[in-house]
Amino acid sequence: MAFHVLIVALVTIMLMLANWQWDRHQQRIAFNNTLIERVDTPTQPLEQVLVEFPNASDAEWRSVVVTGLYLQDHDIQIVNVSQGGGPGFDPVTPLQLSDGRLILVNRGFVPLVLSAPAAPSGRIEIVGYLRASQSRSALGPIDSTDASNTEFQRFDVPLIAAHVGRTIEPMFLQLIQETPAPTSPWPAKVPLPPLDEGTHLSYAMQWFFFCLVAITAWVVVVRRKILQVNASVQAQTSA
Repeated sequence: MAFHVLIVALVTIMLMLANWQWDRHQQRIAFNNTLIERVDTPTQPLEQVLVEFPNASDAEWRSVVVTGLYLQDHDIQIVNVSQGGGPGFDPVTPLQLSDGRLILVNRGFVPLVLSAPAAPSGRIEIVGYLRASQSRSALGPIDSTDASNTEFQRFDVPLIAAHVGRTIEPMFLQLIQETPAPTSPWPAKVPLPPLDEGTHLSYAMQWFFFCLVAITAWVVVVRRKILQVNASVQAQTSA
């Protein structure tokens, strides 16, 4: 009985893991399709996109254009990021729009061995992807809530707004281009997420295969046990 219970438990767990990986695979396909559709949409003014798509999940990855002034005395950094296989950070500066509103701009990636160049001064036009605010996962690192903190683990817009001391748009911009164009190669532009399906499908197939192995092993063991019992009964009958 213990052997049967063990097999049932193993198969159940492996089927759950296979279904989980299959769901992740489907989510990845849906994300890739959404990303392709939205980045191919023509760039629009920020106000137009926010009116048409007030929900952050619907607006994310759409390219918008804004004009304003960088608030250079409110720079922060998103730390513990990597790009091109190297560690670094993303310098982030609030941009004050012509109507006085603020929006955070992820200016790109800078390797750890370098210092971030100052944000450009003067009025500037920015084209960027709208990105949703990020929140901490269950096991993610915790950001300091100290108002003087300038290093954050993620784009947690409400938390960063507390550092800036002013109301900030609930989404941030991932920079595509600036006009006038910068003279320094840094910060480097942050690339779009890779449009691949990852390894979820192969993991799902592996878990389904392990289920078949477990069931096959159960059939072999049970069949062998039945043959042993039949042989024992025949021996006793012959005696």
